[in-house]
Amino acid sequence: MKKLVIASSIITAALLAIATFFDLQIAEYLYNPDSLFSKIFAVIGMLPQQALLIFPPAMILAAMFEKRGEMTVRNWLIISASLLIVTVSNMRDSVNYIRHETGLSILVIIAAVCVLEAACFFAAMPFAKKNPWGLLIAGLIGYIAFALGYVILLALKTFWGRQRFFTMNDPTAQFTKWYIPQGKAASDSFKSFPSGHSFSAMCSVWFALWPLFIDGLKKYTKLIFTFAILFGFATMLSRMIYGRHFLSDVTVGAAIALASFALTKKIICRVFEANVR
Repeated sequence: MKKLVIASSIITAALLAIATFFDLQIAEYLYNPDSLFSKIFAVIGMLPQQALLIFPPAMILAAMFEKRGEMTVRNWLIISASLLIVTVSNMRDSVNYIRHETGLSILVIIAAVCVLEAACFFAAMPFAKKNPWGLLIAGLIGYIAFALGYVILLALKTFWGRQRFFTMNDPTAQFTKWYIPQGKAASDSFKSFPSGHSFSAMCSVWFALWPLFIDGLKKYTKLIFTFAILFGFATMLSRMIYGRHFLSDVTVGAAIALASFALTKKIICRVFEANVR
């Protein structure tokens, strides 16, 4: 983990150094609003975010149910209420995004989410019986890391106010450096920094934690992690090609995800150290 953190920090610093001098030039060179690659990743790049709003709560509740003899009613209420509050607050943007992409009504989307949540809960029960602590730890890391990173992401998007490249009529005059906040964003056109899609895509590193509760996946941990990183970089590239973000935007979005997961994993594993196999 320490080597991964160091490597991620070096890559992030290098990309931001490049972006400091060539952000606009890279954006102008890559821009292609008709790119099929970018249109595909505009959809699939958000899938990890949707998964992290569905899977972890189901996993946590399944593990708690298996350990119900050790849980008080008060603990059940506190944890369940916390999961509900965080899920509902974070679900709004996801529901709006799905509605925009599919045209489905909010009620249909919410109903589908509830059904999917229930299905995931029952699907997680066999794993809870075999390894409840592993399931709980993986679920907590995914849920807390995503919630932490998402709060940071939204705060920066809202108060950094950087204009998206594709909305610029005169890029040379309207372009702003990534490290200079522009104030509260007037609209979505000024929420370029940091990239939400890059954050979402890089959150897929969470799936590399599934071997904590699925023994058969242990030998594939590195492969899953590598795929997640490549998926994240592909999404980052697609957002630049699509003109929605600059190199600095996608770099910081991905960095927030990786930092949130690294920090949360360290804390959660330390708390449950005696239960980690």
